[in-house]
Amino acid sequence: MHYCCQCGHEIPRREKFCPNCGTQIEYLCALPPVPVEPHPRRSVNTAASLTKWIVLYLVAVTLAFGLSYTYYSSPAIQAWFNRSGAPAQQTAPSTQPKPTVGAAAPMATLKTTYNQLSIGLQKATALLEDAKKVNIPGEPLRTAANYRSIQRKCDALLGELTIPPDTIAEAGPVLVPLKETLTLLGKSSAIMSDYLEGKLSLAPPNPDWVGRSQEYSAQAQARLRETQQALGALRKKIE
Repeated sequence: MHYCCQCGHEIPRREKFCPNCGTQIEYLCALPPVPVEPHPRRSVNTAASLTKWIVLYLVAVTLAFGLSYTYYSSPAIQAWFNRSGAPAQQTAPSTQPKPTVGAAAPMATLKTTYNQLSIGLQKATALLEDAKKVNIPGEPLRTAANYRSIQRKCDALLGELTIPPDTIAEAGPVLVPLKETLTLLGKSSAIMSDYLEGKLSLAPPNPDWVGRSQEYSAQAQARLRETQQALGALRKKIE
């Protein structure tokens, strides 16, 4: 039995054309040919569905990125989520030491401040003693120059009296009366210098310039004693 190689129809042996499809018989097949199925084509609906899922995926990724950026860039939104029960973003604890308010000064710093104030007290005491020896009988201008020199030394020592801020609580009771001592002594010396140089008027109702100078000097002596007591109390704290 023979068959048409084009359509698979059975053909008698001596036929030259296939009675079914009309194909000219050049050779005969011993078996009917296997019909070739056409290549399956992807349907339009399948391609459209795939495109839709791709678009949805891109939209979801973009939306997630946008929400994340908005959350981390806006403290107000983070605070709202925290109030709503969402876990807050954990931050590493700070390793910097917190400043202590009203803490006592380090002992080494306090000792250094004590030494500075002690030297300042010694200089102030020496100036008060020098103020008692400046008078040169019969030479008012030289005496005025001596008083002016004491005034300048008081101003210079006032500029040197600085202490660290963290020692104000302990050393302040010493520093304040010491500065007042130098200020009062400077005023007393300035009055005497101006008086001897003839710069102050003696006509009424002007005050007794010499008496005022002596009053300032007495106040300076009183402040000096306060400074000595406060310095003694500070020494007991650091011993």
